[in-house]
Amino acid sequence: MSENTEKRSKTALAFVLRTDANLDWTRFKHNLRVDWGITFDDEVKDGAVVFKVDDYNCACSLLPNPIPNGEAEACARNNLLWKNAAEEVGKHQAHVMIAVMDTDDDEYYDPVDENILLCKLASAMLKMDNTIGVYKNPTVYEKDFYIDVAEHIKNGDLPMPILAHVGMYLTKDNLLCGFTYGLRSYGKEEIEVLGSKAQPTQLFNFLMAISDYTITGDVELKDGETVGFSDDQRLPVTLSKAVSFDGNSLKIGFMTE
Repeated sequence: MSENTEKRSKTALAFVLRTDANLDWTRFKHNLRVDWGITFDDEVKDGAVVFKVDDYNCACSLLPNPIPNGEAEACARNNLLWKNAAEEVGKHQAHVMIAVMDTDDDEYYDPVDENILLCKLASAMLKMDNTIGVYKNPTVYEKDFYIDVAEHIKNGDLPMPILAHVGMYLTKDNLLCGFTYGLRSYGKEEIEVLGSKAQPTQLFNFLMAISDYTITGDVELKDGETVGFSDDQRLPVTLSKAVSFDGNSLKIGFMTE
């Protein structure tokens, strides 16, 4: 296993941003039960509740203040799909911290199951009044987008756009570069595409598709191999020091010629 995939936290964390601190916990429990069949009898104390779902401890804590130091607003600028994200996120005055922690002492640990449970909890919380979105480093997801993507879970699909982040930027030669953020938490290398002639939508969709492919199929892409989504597509894969972040990345030659 590479250095990028060795250190994985067994806690999944997200923050639901709110315009106020008036949270209807009864409605939250209703949403969980109706949407996801999740129920709990644990009591809410001092704006927080801890309950168990299967092998996971779940904690939801209402904090009556914004995320400190403008952190959420800064990360909202990384969302390429949400116009005026930083401005909208700046309206939040409270947030709910949601944590899912694996309690299984065995070596086996499934970060995908854990993060899907986190998506369910966050989606149920987002359906409350006065919510704005979900802050999950390094970005903030818009409320309706997050809820819509989470619905894919009901069809047995991975909600990939809210499980991992895709970033993009232009080089000085006006070529497009893209990268994933979050695949390491699933035991996979992050992926970069450098100097592509693709359109932003094409590159975004490709990085989402290759991320889904590696996680759903538990595929380990290797240095020197090729990958493709059709019989005649052979995209070269190279493992080397990352350009967009620390550590290594798998660089895939997508529309570079």
